[in-house]
Amino acid sequence: MQDIKSYSDLKEKSLEIILNYKPSEKHEKATSDELQKLKNDVKRAIALLPKDKKDIIELRYYQNLSSEQIAQKIEKSQDEVNKIILQAIDEIKTNLKTNLIKNTQTPNFPEISKIKPNENLKSTPLPSTNSSYFAGFITMAIFVGIIFFGGYFLLQKLGYEKRKSFGSKISLNITNQSQTKNLNKIKISGSTSVFLLARRWQNAFKTNLPKYQIELISSDSNQGILSLIDGKINIASSSRPVSYADEQLASKREIELIEHRVALDALVIIVNSKNPVEEISLDTLENLFNNVINNWNSLGGFNEAILPVVREKGSGTNGFVINRILQGNDFSSKILRKNSNEEIIKLISENTNAIGFINSTSYPWDNKEIKYLKVKNYEDSVSYSPFEGQKLNEQSIRYGDYPLSHYLYFVTTNESQKCVKDFIRWILGPKGQSIVRYSGLIPVKHDT
Repeated sequence: MQDIKSYSDLKEKSLEIILNYKPSEKHEKATSDELQKLKNDVKRAIALLPKDKKDIIELRYYQNLSSEQIAQKIEKSQDEVNKIILQAIDEIKTNLKTNLIKNTQTPNFPEISKIKPNENLKSTPLPSTNSSYFAGFITMAIFVGIIFFGGYFLLQKLGYEKRKSFGSKISLNITNQSQTKNLNKIKISGSTSVFLLARRWQNAFKTNLPKYQIELISSDSNQGILSLIDGKINIASSSRPVSYADEQLASKREIELIEHRVALDALVIIVNSKNPVEEISLDTLENLFNNVINNWNSLGGFNEAILPVVREKGSGTNGFVINRILQGNDFSSKILRKNSNEEIIKLISENTNAIGFINSTSYPWDNKEIKYLKVKNYEDSVSYSPFEGQKLNEQSIRYGDYPLSHYLYFVTTNESQKCVKDFIRWILGPKGQSIVRYSGLIPVKHDT
């Protein structure tokens, strides 16, 4: 049994090492390039997995949860979770070997069964041929993983530390409370990031199914979810996933929340156009919003104090930044807060030392006093732009190369009225998702 467990552990660890690989000056450029390409191919292979397996793999490797934690979240046994993880790794390997990743010259996945757990590990240059390259890769990968283990999070996906797997439910019954009496009326409230998209859905849905009425209320992600729990609305729009605090509050009210991914967006870091800085890493952003770095000259900019500005408390976009960039910690108490994206844009337009973040649909293309920064996962990695021209950089955002990609959500209850279920089904269908693309966002389905 010990040998089997060691093999399984090594099989899991190999994927973790690949996904956590970071280039370094200590390794030859050709080696780093090949390993980086392998990591990108593995991420694409993960995207091809069936949803149930992909969700568990993302929780395991992108949110760094243990199989025990995942089991608690998705209400499966730990043994079942471990089995699914190993099956998913085999499917990733198959996807790579059969070259299912489009537009990618895919290398073979390492043959983990050929590696002994107690081998003496050392870094060696990768040979040019595929067979010899991959025979020596895993040794290199484990060495790199030991050096660089720890981390950084690849996607956006994703979620708060104690939230359930995507689209999961709280196993409790919802009370009827003060649900809308009109069975053909849908009330939606929440994130401003989703408001324009929801308005377009509202107009198109009214044409398709005129018997239904949709009322939109602009607030923020937190308020939207609270209103849903209080029974004041039917759908909460949110730029963050359902949090553990949401689940706890809903549980006390005997309410069950269901999370629906409706679009893919990107957070955009903006500065004054006169600022000479062109790119920034997640680590730098963390130190900047924590007030550890407070002068632009340390980043190659002016000798001016950095002026970070963020949205007011309750913003789901703030919640995403706290989770993705600040690793769960709140912003520095010295941070400047504004009530809207428009106020943030105005302040940065007038201050060469200011920096902030907005959702992609709020980017002011006609404002020449603003520019966006490319973002990279860490200092020595490649930076990626959130846009190609004036459109979102779909390839980089969908596969996580741009590190600030994130989903937009609709949150409902498990006993939603028929009109709500019809609306959710419609927006996730071809018509609704075509409106997502028309609105400048990325559909949740690849073929839309």
